Amino acid sequence: MKINRWFLLFSLLISMNGFSLINSRVTLKDGINQLDINGDGIVDLVIGSRFENNTSHPNNTMTIFIKNQQGKYYIVPVPNDLGFTWSDFILSASTVKISDYSLYKKKSGYFIISANKVTGGQYGDDMADALPVKFIRYDMSPYQDSPGVPPYSWEYTSAYTSTERYLDIDEAFKHFSIERLK
Repeated sequence: MKINRWFLLFSLLISMNGFSLINSRVTLKDGINQLDINGDGIVDLVIGSRFENNTSHPNNTMTIFIKNQQGKYYIVPVPNDLGFTWSDFILSASTVKISDYSLYKKKSGYFIISANKVTGGQYGDDMADALPVKFIRYDMSPYQDSPGVPPYSWEYTSAYTSTERYLDIDEAFKHFSIERLK
């Protein structure tokens, strides 16, 4: 009977650990990361790196390549025609990060959350101030048969703007509510 209790406790701990991996933030290593981004069972490539421009604020970047069933890799563009590489952004001559992104694991595949300080109108225009942050969720979407459209892209899923104001995006991510973007 004692063995069964230990087995039950061990099984429960393993199950809880498995559930904690769902919707968890992914920390990329510098260089090549092999992850199944679109959840199709084929390992894709995620390149994590730093863009150094010899200033006080290098950028952390992420570029994603999806591998299809024929073994061919496709680069995945960033939403809104902003190129092919996700990047954070720190104000010049400061440590204030005004935009960033983060990769999250879901049950099958991954999604990305972007975060940007909100300016203008009632919020003011100085990005160095504490401001609300808009969080946007993007999920992978395949467009295999559409002419003129990349085979894989990030599709807008949902968004919300924080009521709290943050000086820095890293601080905002500490208070980020993933439940609001499901």
